[in-house]
Amino acid sequence: MAHTSPILIAVDDVTVHSEATHLAAAAGRAVVDAGTDPGAFQRHFDSSFAVLIDADAPAPLHNRSGIFVVGGDAAAIASQHAARPEAEAAFVLPAQAADLLRALGSMARSPGIPREEGKVVAVVGAAGGSGTSTLGASLCRARTQSHAPTLVDAHRYSGGIDLLLGIEERVGARWGDIAVGEGAIAREDIRRALPSTPDGIAVLTCSRTTIRDPFVLDTPALERTVAALGATGLTVVDCPARLVPQRCDLAVIVTPGEVRAAAAAARIAAELAAQSVPGVIVARRRTWSGLTASDIERVTKVHVVAEVPDAPGLTRKVETGGLPRHLPRGIGRAAAQVLAEVGL
Repeated sequence: MAHTSPILIAVDDVTVHSEATHLAAAAGRAVVDAGTDPGAFQRHFDSSFAVLIDADAPAPLHNRSGIFVVGGDAAAIASQHAARPEAEAAFVLPAQAADLLRALGSMARSPGIPREEGKVVAVVGAAGGSGTSTLGASLCRARTQSHAPTLVDAHRYSGGIDLLLGIEERVGARWGDIAVGEGAIAREDIRRALPSTPDGIAVLTCSRTTIRDPFVLDTPALERTVAALGATGLTVVDCPARLVPQRCDLAVIVTPGEVRAAAAAARIAAELAAQSVPGVIVARRRTWSGLTASDIERVTKVHVVAEVPDAPGLTRKVETGGLPRHLPRGIGRAAAQVLAEVGL
């Protein structure tokens, strides 16, 4: 399911056009390809979410938000932007693809633009062994009854987050088995292809292999997949900071109460803020933690929305049977507090 309003593309250059189409799909939008046809351009100009144009595109009907000039040459794109004062910005593609995607994501968060119904939450660890994957799975488990959650594992060397949920033997697609390309794709079509838990958590993770796997998850593939999954329901993405998707309602930085982890969380939060991705911290209490939640807030300048205490015996339960259906009280409470931040 794509978002309601499409992205209008009026780009003649074949390479730039292909890249623009991919970016529209990564933003979770359908594409209206006007080419250099003035009639099609005029019909869809006002109703489109954003407009991507090049030097040969028809002249815009009037000024509006979300007009971007795109091209393949930096010098040419600068002169085109100067000649089109109605455009908000200009981007060289594919070199500035990530910048354009961020601009489209910022528009989706702007006042007056309808938001999609789905919620996407990214979980990022500020240190190893902080329980990031457990929190991500717990967010899904806390909303299995009403939001058909999907858990996306974007760590190449995670070993497979299906192990955490005890469904490693279930048949279903893994990364490399599915391809979300251009255009719209229904969320349920993806979910049906994935292995899922008895209580309805669909899981997209890496396969386990003893030989070299040629598939490498890159940013465009993750963006397109998350955009499709994020149309409805709850999608939780367990990922490193560099892969936090632009289609993200909230990034949760799981931070143990330790000096180096807090310093790392501060840097992660700054990078997310630069990408207009809202972030909060979940403080993880470990037996050797020296910093309180207040200390972490002071170091990072980011709100600590919840604290997760140690859960005695949980590691053994996960290793032998997967994350339990009934979450330990501390983790369940933290999951509810995080979900409340996105209105769930």
